[in-house]
Amino acid sequence: MRFKKLYEDEEIEVYKAPTEEELEQLVLDAIREAGRPLSWKELRQIFSGVAGEDRLRKVLIRLIESDRLIELPDGTFAIPGMEENYVPKPTPKRVRPLVPSKFRQRWGNLAPKLRRSGLPLGEALKRFRAELIASGVRELEEEEENENEFEEFLEY
Repeated sequence: MRFKKLYEDEEIEVYKAPTEEELEQLVLDAIREAGRPLSWKELRQIFSGVAGEDRLRKVLIRLIESDRLIELPDGTFAIPGMEENYVPKPTPKRVRPLVPSKFRQRWGNLAPKLRRSGLPLGEALKRFRAELIASGVRELEEEEENENEFEEFLEY
């Protein structure tokens, strides 16, 4: 994307800043070009001089809310589909999501486990869900066993 040059002399060039829609597209393009999820720090560095932190944060929030971007458990930002093979960085501190409702909806309470797993997110999610299902089945079997024992007790 090219910016419109407003002024130029020997020492300085001044360009028109991108609109919100253009900035959204620039963020998506930057992540696509990198070929991997980018952190807040990396995005801030890429867009320094183009957009301030508040404006960049606002654009990220809008992209997350419209499901064109997802925030991963380690705080990086990805285009949907990139998360399947991405191994999150094992950060010890909690990551404060930009859009908590979307973050909880996507990752639930698994975010810390996913960060520490060392597995690609797609594989880690499958394993954790399988473990949850297995533990739920065990609990149901135990409840059923307890009910049967109670019924047998009542029959005596």
